[in-house]
Amino acid sequence: MKASSIPWLLLLTLAACKKETELDKLPDATQKGKNTAGFLLDGKAWLPEAGKLLSKGGPVSASWQRTVVGRSMTIRFSRDSDLTITQLFIPHIQRSGVFVCNQQVSPILGYRNPTYGMFAMTKSLTIPRLFYTGPTATGSLTVTRFDTVARVVSGTFDLTVQEETSPQTHQLTQGRFDYTF
Repeated sequence: MKASSIPWLLLLTLAACKKETELDKLPDATQKGKNTAGFLLDGKAWLPEAGKLLSKGGPVSASWQRTVVGRSMTIRFSRDSDLTITQLFIPHIQRSGVFVCNQQVSPILGYRNPTYGMFAMTKSLTIPRLFYTGPTATGSLTVTRFDTVARVVSGTFDLTVQEETSPQTHQLTQGRFDYTF
C-alpha cells in the first residue's frame, strides 16, 4: 500500500464514525404500546426514569378515564434524578389526530381544561415550578394511534411551555410517546 493512501483511509474511517446526537438518545417513535417516551428539553435529550419519589407507578403512564366532559387522556412521564414531570392532557379524545395546545390552562378547572402540555420542575421536593402551554406558549400534540381495543396511545409533540409566574419558557421538541393504558 502506498503511503499516500493512508491519509485517505484514515479520513474514510473517521467519516464512517458517527457521533451520537441528542436526538439519537430518544426512543424510536413506535406505535406498539412499548411504554416509551422522550423529547428534547431545550435541545438536550430528556428520558423518563424510574425511582422512588415521583414515579411510584412507573416512569411512564397513560390513563383514559370517564370525566364530566367525556373520556379524557392523561399521558405522564417522570424522572426522579432531577425531579421533573411531563404531562400531556387531551379532553374528550375519540380518535387519533392533531391537537393544538394554545388555550389558557387552569389547574382549578381539572378535566374541563383544553388540550395542554405541562412540564414541572422541583428541587428537593419543594413547591414545583410549573410550565404550561397556552396563548403565548403554544404547541401541538399528534396522536398517531389511539386504539381502545389494544389500549395503546402513541404520538409525537412539539411544545413551548411557559412558567405560571414568570416569562421563562422551555422548548419540548421532537417528543414521542408509545404507551398502553
